[in-house]
Amino acid sequence: MTIANISATAPGRSTTRPGRWPLVAMLALVTLAGSLPMRPATASAIFNAASTVAVGELGACSSKQGKDLYNCVADVLDHLASSIGAPKRLDTQQALQAAAAGLRAASSKAQAVSAIARCQAAISGALKKVRAIGGGYVPSWGDSGLTSISGVLSRAIQLIQSKG
Repeated sequence: MTIANISATAPGRSTTRPGRWPLVAMLALVTLAGSLPMRPATASAIFNAASTVAVGELGACSSKQGKDLYNCVADVLDHLASSIGAPKRLDTQQALQAAAAGLRAASSKAQAVSAIARCQAAISGALKKVRAIGGGYVPSWGDSGLTSISGVLSRAIQLIQSKG
């Protein structure tokens, strides 16, 4: 064997493995694409799905009145808070949990509505912050998710005002 033959077959030479680098480049590209943050759509979808479930649960509360209604709506808000599971939006979870606690403590329709209205104001503030970020960029917790949570709170207020 000559020196030319040995160097032509030495490991790492591109002449012996011409398809290796495109494969490595493709693997790197797939890895990079897989590591890009997909959270905006995902978090927003989680908020939307949790809100849809919450609206259904509120429908089940509509057969109740007074304190039973407040407790039922509180359970729905607690479930919504635990369903969104968004550590970056801990303030949203805390606002929902505070509203649930306020509902459980409420002894009148006005107190119950007030507890939800405070939560709705907090969600509204968060929504304004999201929209103020600007440039069309929507953070991982998304404004459509917050909008759907706000819709749940509006529905809860309507329910309490009509049945409470």
